[in-house]
Amino acid sequence: MKCHNCGADIPDGHLYCDKCGAEINIVPEFEPEVENEIDTTLSSIADRLSRDDKPKVVIKYRNKDDFFEFIKKKKNVIIGSVLGILIIVLFVSIIFMSQDKTGAKYLKLAEKSRSNGNTYEAVAYLTEGNKRYPYNTDIIFRLADCYLELGSVGNAVDTLKIITDSSNYPKDSVTAAYESIISIYKQSGEYDKIAEILNEGHNESADALRKKYVPKEPEMTPGDGTYEEKVSISISSDDGSSIYYTINGDAPTKKSEAYRSEFEIDKDGEYNIKAVAINEYGVSSPIVDRTLIIEGGTAPTPEIMEPSGDYKENTMIVAISGDGCRIFYTTDGTDPTMESEEYTEPIPMPMGTSNFKFIAYNEKGNPSEIVEREYVLAYDRRVTKEQAVQRLVSKLLALDVLLDEKGSVRGGGHNEYIYDSVIEVAGAGEYYKIIEEFVRGDGTRIQTGRLFAVNTHDGTLNHLGYDTRGRFTLKTIK
Repeated sequence: MKCHNCGADIPDGHLYCDKCGAEINIVPEFEPEVENEIDTTLSSIADRLSRDDKPKVVIKYRNKDDFFEFIKKKKNVIIGSVLGILIIVLFVSIIFMSQDKTGAKYLKLAEKSRSNGNTYEAVAYLTEGNKRYPYNTDIIFRLADCYLELGSVGNAVDTLKIITDSSNYPKDSVTAAYESIISIYKQSGEYDKIAEILNEGHNESADALRKKYVPKEPEMTPGDGTYEEKVSISISSDDGSSIYYTINGDAPTKKSEAYRSEFEIDKDGEYNIKAVAINEYGVSSPIVDRTLIIEGGTAPTPEIMEPSGDYKENTMIVAISGDGCRIFYTTDGTDPTMESEEYTEPIPMPMGTSNFKFIAYNEKGNPSEIVEREYVLAYDRRVTKEQAVQRLVSKLLALDVLLDEKGSVRGGGHNEYIYDSVIEVAGAGEYYKIIEEFVRGDGTRIQTGRLFAVNTHDGTLNHLGYDTRGRFTLKTIK
């Protein structure tokens, strides 16, 4: 702060300039919407406060002789009058000095204005009173109350900080000012500001209230360092505050993971763990943090770039591992091991539905978590079931299996090819299943047992069969 008179720097807490002796009036800056109203009110009360002058009584005498004659005649009256005046002046002075030094006059005027519903006028009186009597804490507290009545929370807090930021006020007044600010922040839900103002304070009152309202930073073990394999993290608070933490370096808040019990970190990598305690008042403690490096623990989980889902075009499946790790995978639903197929390059996504499981192993042979993906690759249907049947008949006719397009066969009778359903062949895609029936001359029908599959996308023709596990098999008709 600089002196308004000489411009010299003034240390915090000083109320007079050390260089020129000018008095420094510490008053909070007004919020814009309040300032205009107060300025107007201050102007009006300035005249009111200065109306102390009385009309003077002037007695004229014709000459000196008349004056001295008057004195002789009125000697006793004059002496008595002078003594009376002195007594009255002394009495009035005592009252005035008492009121003048305590600021009671401004408190009384402000209270009267508040009672009449004019809080702006009360603020104006108290602001003027604070200028004249900067050590009067009653004026400061009353001024903060008026600001709150006007909804000017910022000015109320700044007014109370006149006391908390200075070393010139009694300890009980400083404590009361802090408690008032804390109450304001509680009502507005600004709990972090409670910790902020108390942590900024460097006095006995702030120290005592800090113990009540601001929790200590939680204890965390182990300490910073490099560890082999897994590490157990323990966090505690000795005052029963709730604990929240992060492991990615982000500042923890009430929305972060709640700490309930000891947890483990077992994957290779560097971890910045941060924790905070939040007490019943909603006030946060200072944040405690640890940096841990895990080497030789569980391998990092492989990253599979293609998410599970439906695909309509050819896609390559890409897997990424940590440094020094190898990836293995399966497609039959079993969990992969080091004996499974090793991933060495992107894998073409099979047609139809497929299930992949991936695992990584680090240089020490420690496995990662298993990552599972399920894909459905299905091209758009470009061949109708009627077209599929017609293609099959044409092909069999070309191969001399059929004698004509009606399906006639050697020996009499004819074959008919009947659409059955749409099937999915693992790794091959979607097909129309077609059944072959033989029709005798008398119209009786029997199934020949031969099945066909026609690709719904490109019309590829296949013989359809089953393996020993009941899964579909395909054999292309050439």
